[in-house]
Amino acid sequence: MKKTNPLYYLTATLLLLSVAFIACNKESASETGIVSPPPGKSELKIMLTDDPSTIFDSVFIDIQRVEVKVEMSNGSEHWDTLSIRAGVYNILRFRNGLDTLLASGYVPNGEIQKIRVTLGNNNAAILQGVTVPLFLHHNQITVNIDGDVDHLDPNHLRLWLDFDGHGSIRFHNGRFELDLRIGHFSHHNSGELEGKIKPSAAFPVMVKAISGTDTLIAIPEHEGEFKIRGIRSGTVKLIITPSNGYRDSVINNIQIRRGDDTKLGTIVLHQ
Repeated sequence: MKKTNPLYYLTATLLLLSVAFIACNKESASETGIVSPPPGKSELKIMLTDDPSTIFDSVFIDIQRVEVKVEMSNGSEHWDTLSIRAGVYNILRFRNGLDTLLASGYVPNGEIQKIRVTLGNNNAAILQGVTVPLFLHHNQITVNIDGDVDHLDPNHLRLWLDFDGHGSIRFHNGRFELDLRIGHFSHHNSGELEGKIKPSAAFPVMVKAISGTDTLIAIPEHEGEFKIRGIRSGTVKLIITPSNGYRDSVINNIQIRRGDDTKLGTIVLHQ
């Protein structure tokens, strides 16, 4: 009797879960009408986005719990568990301006200090069409927020968690390990950069934005469009690395405005 590779079942399960748990669109997902929070509380929405990977086809992360730490005006601190769609997320889907609503809930009025993410054990990546399990280095990750959130109005807050799926995976002792790195940004305290790469013959293309000590990466879609979010510095250097004999292109001193989108238009590459 022919034996079926157990990785086949893992791949199928992860793909089904990712479809069941993820619903996204451009710029924002699952945004609903404004509802007044209970007295003394604010509504917090946490969006999930990710940097692309130049190595992995997919990175599946098992997110089981999201908690938030709030410091009240009297100095006391309080942890709350937010409402989430617990399960497996293919985080590499959320790039080039895509995000999804990860967690939401009502929290006491005060300053958002920390976000804590708890992972389950169903983590995996797809590398050149083969599913490989990811062994957890830590099952909890704490992100320091220190009040950096968007105030849509006095009682409705929002921020983005930026998962670094590619940079969180390493091959060690004969297996792939996951030590998840998560950054954060808000719209009011960062800028965005977008453009379109031509011609398609130069694909695949990698776009790097050097922002201070940070390097942010985008991989343009089939039509050549790319978008980089969460840029904190006032200027960036853009490095475009194409394929198929096309020359690298560098654009220096691009001005970034916080809370705004800088549009570069079409960038034409040459051989």
